[in-house]
Amino acid sequence: MFRKILLLIIITLIVTSCSINKHASRQAAKQLVSNKNTSINLVEQDTCKPAIKQDTNKYISKPDTNRLVNKHLEWQAGIKNKLENEYLKYRGVPYKYGGTSIKGFDCSAFVQLTYKKALNINLPRSTRQMLKVGIVVAKNKLEIGDLLFFKPTSNYQHVGIYIGKDQFMHVSTKRGVTKSNLNTTYWKKCYFTSRRLLQTNAGS
Repeated sequence: MFRKILLLIIITLIVTSCSINKHASRQAAKQLVSNKNTSINLVEQDTCKPAIKQDTNKYISKPDTNRLVNKHLEWQAGIKNKLENEYLKYRGVPYKYGGTSIKGFDCSAFVQLTYKKALNINLPRSTRQMLKVGIVVAKNKLEIGDLLFFKPTSNYQHVGIYIGKDQFMHVSTKRGVTKSNLNTTYWKKCYFTSRRLLQTNAGS
């Protein structure tokens, strides 16, 4: 009888010990997992931390629109000044068909001489040939120095130089070297096309 009671006590102690050890093991495992998860979260927090958004725009070179516009306007003013100087030299010189001197100009000869003297650009001699140089420009996009072409009649072509604010310089058959307004009834009716040879380098 005594042996049975002793054996029962031993078995109870063994079971209790195993249960305690098992519980302790579970607690240790949970703690380990908890610590492990905590460690991962910290690493993720450290390595995956969102980068501070930086304003990189200030490091990107952007064209300064105002500077480019001002530079272009200055360039245009310089062209106008050179053209005006040539105009003053020949203002009033009479029209002469085929003329190429101060004794008399035709329209293409005056434009050719002015371009050469003012801008150092060689143009063809005739209006018909000038129509083949440069690029076509819309009437509402004109800039100083553009060539303006007119067709007063089906057999006659006329050329002048745009100088801004709807004005152009040319040789009139009645007034000689003069300035006219592009928007007068006569010139609006005769207007044919425009071409551009000059190109600004404002971006440099």
